Amino acid sequence: MSTKARYAALFGRGDSTDRIEFFSDAVFAIAMTLLVLDIRLPDITADQLNHELRELLPQMFAYALSFLVISLNWISHHRKFRVITGFDDTLTRLNLLLLFLIAFLPFPTSVLSKFGSETSAVVLYAATSAAIAGSQVLILWYARRANLLDMSVDRDVYRLMVYDGLVSPFVFVVSIGIAFLSPVGAMYSWIAIAPLSWLASWWAGRSDPASERLG
Repeated sequence: MSTKARYAALFGRGDSTDRIEFFSDAVFAIAMTLLVLDIRLPDITADQLNHELRELLPQMFAYALSFLVISLNWISHHRKFRVITGFDDTLTRLNLLLLFLIAFLPFPTSVLSKFGSETSAVVLYAATSAAIAGSQVLILWYARRANLLDMSVDRDVYRLMVYDGLVSPFVFVVSIGIAFLSPVGAMYSWIAIAPLSWLASWWAGRSDPASERLG
């Protein structure tokens, strides 16, 4: 066996994802913490407090929105790595891509909080969020292709995970087109993620024999 082949056998693949998960958790946590740094009160008197708090509402909205986006992506990542039983170089790189985007999210959040009525601000935020959600699906797809998923993840469970994962990138990509007509309308369109996720889960599970028996 060549040196390169021995090197690949030693370092190219492994059975434990603990370090990937610990490092990922740290990046998620730091990104969530950085979001709040954009919310600051200027040097004001007590008489100005109510007015300044109202002025901070866009920043608070952007903070809450991105906290929710990161939280949902952390939950999704956590669930995936409960059934991803190993790693290789490609999976590690895909996970780093996801973390790159998560760490970047505080920037479009800051832009959205200041220029939420501008098309470019909404497009930047939607594109980043779509890329984050898309990278989650890519990680799942690659893990299955590389035989890194637990055997308990059958075809129907995998399909349910994929359908559910595709909802967010779909909605965010569609909202980019809406943003050129109405930036505020594009932000409202993000609400559609919740009912569409439910619909995608129902659609993916409708052929499940257990679901049919219960029905």
